[in-house]
Amino acid sequence: MVRVTKAPEVRRAELLDVASELVEQVGFDRMSVEAVTRAAGVAKGTFYHYFSSKDELLYALLERLGDGLAGHISSAVATTRGTATVRLQALVDAAADYKTTHASRYSSVSFLYRRENQLLRHRLYMVWAEATRPVLLHLIQQGVADGSFAVLDTESAADAVLTLWYEGADRLWLRAIAEPAADIFAEVLVTGGAGLKQAQERILGMPDGAIELVVDQKMVEAVTPLYHATREVMS
Repeated sequence: MVRVTKAPEVRRAELLDVASELVEQVGFDRMSVEAVTRAAGVAKGTFYHYFSSKDELLYALLERLGDGLAGHISSAVATTRGTATVRLQALVDAAADYKTTHASRYSSVSFLYRRENQLLRHRLYMVWAEATRPVLLHLIQQGVADGSFAVLDTESAADAVLTLWYEGADRLWLRAIAEPAADIFAEVLVTGGAGLKQAQERILGMPDGAIELVVDQKMVEAVTPLYHATREVMS
């Protein structure tokens, strides 16, 4: 058999592709290094050349998921013409669309809500915030220039909005999944999401209702399995 030599970035990407498929099939917890190497057709030594542990692989998968979100919203903003308000709406819509479309992958991150994984979860949010910050900052700068936004400092405004997007949304999620029924969970998400949106508008000096947040049945149905999965791992 002829040994196939691949560029390191190609081999690493292949391992992540295989691991991502396994995660969607069995979840993060039940995925193993052995299953990844077997499915990829490589030796364990090859795996450990790229990842020091299963935890490092999991973090790389979560980082990739975040990069996908950042790329999706960046593309939406770049292809939208108009004021900063119009482009911010495109960003909000793109983020909601990405999370709904990739609901099966997001449901697999429910293990992050175990108490022992709290630091990993917040580390992930930091990575996601850094990935999306340049897009948001540029948008805020445009908004100040065209009069859509009224902020004293664009950098501080970007940091505050990112805190809402990640830490604020995380606290909302924890509040929602503490509810005993899926319908109440959905109600908390809808109400809380509207509150976070209003806070974002005020940080940016926009009038209430300037940004539309559509939470429809499709979105609720998409996140309901994540509600059940998260409650299960936290019980």
